[in-house]
Amino acid sequence: MPSRTAIYIRVSTQEQAMEGYSIQAQTERLQAYCKAKGWGVFHIYTDAGFSGSNMQRPALS
Repeated sequence: MPSRTAIYIRVSTQEQAMEGYSIQAQTERLQAYCKAKGWGVFHIYTDAGFSGSNMQRPALS
């Protein structure tokens, strides 16, 4: 039975998004990685504009 996984994506600043770490870029890279590993993605959680030190991120809760 193939493994299933969730993807969590976050970007905290517009600068990060401009440097290639945008939500879309992360989504594409992580979906490709999961596909290469044979993992099915059942959900993608996204938090835009939240610092990694903030544990009160909506998608993380």
